[in-house]
Amino acid sequence: LIVWCATMLLVHLRWKILQLPKIEKCYFVFHGGCCWLFNLRCHVSGEISTVRPTLFLSNHISYLDVFVLGKYVPAYFIAKSEVSGWPILGWLAKAQNTLFFERNSKKVRGQMKVMSDHFEAEGNLILFPEGTSTDGTHVQPFKSSLLQSVELSEKEVLIQPVTLAYTKYKDQPMCHQRRDQYAWYATMPFASHFFNALGLAKADVEITFHQPVTLSDFENRKVCAVDCQQQVANGLHIALGDK
Repeated sequence: LIVWCATMLLVHLRWKILQLPKIEKCYFVFHGGCCWLFNLRCHVSGEISTVRPTLFLSNHISYLDVFVLGKYVPAYFIAKSEVSGWPILGWLAKAQNTLFFERNSKKVRGQMKVMSDHFEAEGNLILFPEGTSTDGTHVQPFKSSLLQSVELSEKEVLIQPVTLAYTKYKDQPMCHQRRDQYAWYATMPFASHFFNALGLAKADVEITFHQPVTLSDFENRKVCAVDCQQQVANGLHIALGDK
């Protein structure tokens, strides 16, 4: 992993210095390599929005979600400011132009402006609107506050719900104990979890891209957030084979 990160950092710097086009391809390759190192076999269903700008709303299970989504989705991530100081993940997040936001109500207006400016420049964003991670068996309510950025944008922003589901280990359905080796939530220590995940065998991850919507399809952003959460939750139940 260290060798791969160092190699891709050099490629990334060269790409930027030479001002080569389509730098997103560099990110796809990097995240694809990380998925391979973590033995994650990804399966995609649905159509990824090609409209710019698009806000992708996904459930959140693990730091591994970043590699899984980053392998396919041409967008910047939004992360809490604390992530920038984390070992390994913080460095990786900075390398791919993640937007770091503080959980401070006084700074919400400025953060919305940053997001709306990004949309107006036809940039895509990936948001984990639960505001936390889970054990991967359910989806928590989506927070609608960051959807204010869509309201502020002068460009129409497409919103695409995305479901992530860690479904199988060695071709067998994951039990709770095995799932906790991938899901990172609550008070789990990071370092031991991260390095243990590097030593696991093949696992399957289902990524479902649902039908995109626009904010104008709904009465307000809160109703939009509820609808998107329900789509993601239904996708998770289907992927896990819940009755």
